[in-house]
Amino acid sequence: MKRLFFVVFSLSVLIAGAQDASVNPSAVLILDRMAAVIGDLQSCSYTLATSSDVEEYPYGMVKKFSESEVYMVGPDKMLVQSRGSDGHRGYWYNGEQLICYFYNENNYTAIDAPPNILETIDSMHSKYGIQFPAADFFYPTFTDDILDYFDHVELVGEEWLAGKECFHVRMENKDMIAQIWISDDALNLPAKMVVQYLNKEGVPQYEATFKDWKLNPVLPGAIFEFTPPEGARQVAVAVKSSSSSKQ
Repeated sequence: MKRLFFVVFSLSVLIAGAQDASVNPSAVLILDRMAAVIGDLQSCSYTLATSSDVEEYPYGMVKKFSESEVYMVGPDKMLVQSRGSDGHRGYWYNGEQLICYFYNENNYTAIDAPPNILETIDSMHSKYGIQFPAADFFYPTFTDDILDYFDHVELVGEEWLAGKECFHVRMENKDMIAQIWISDDALNLPAKMVVQYLNKEGVPQYEATFKDWKLNPVLPGAIFEFTPPEGARQVAVAVKSSSSSKQ
């Protein structure tokens, strides 16, 4: 999913916007609160469990799973360790380079990167098709982009999820239905996201669940530096084709 979503609006702007589209001001205020908390973080870590519906010959639609441990220090340090259907991969970003290490093959790529995390995520996706799941929540245009992209933004209510009460916000346009569950506590952190792609055959679904949030942990700088294991080979990374970049 493209970067969709984060900026705090005044209540008057929210109400004015609600007159032009089906937008619930309370839902937007909840999204803004979540975004403000994330925007104030100096560092964080969390675990993200995802599932995706994908077409796989000869079976048709199948579900793929992955789990990632994410560590970030703003604005220019990130480590992601992902395990799942595509094997075990690690991503190290130190403000200058992004290293992608493929544990199963014992090879890695080194890519010159922009000087901050968000520009790096955008660049790696547009040029190489590298995905960083659920990165949307960290963009400073989160709420703004939601209101631009979706025709309907609704507060469904509250639901019990993973041992806590969560606000349930639903967004919809002709191509997509997205739902976000946000903890109803002092921090208002994202707990879960589900996206349905209405414009794709079979209406595939993507689901992401956040766990083990740690806010402003002290993370040693050494963890963001990659040291090639013995025998590891450096390989070139393929640039994404123009046709895939339009998806």
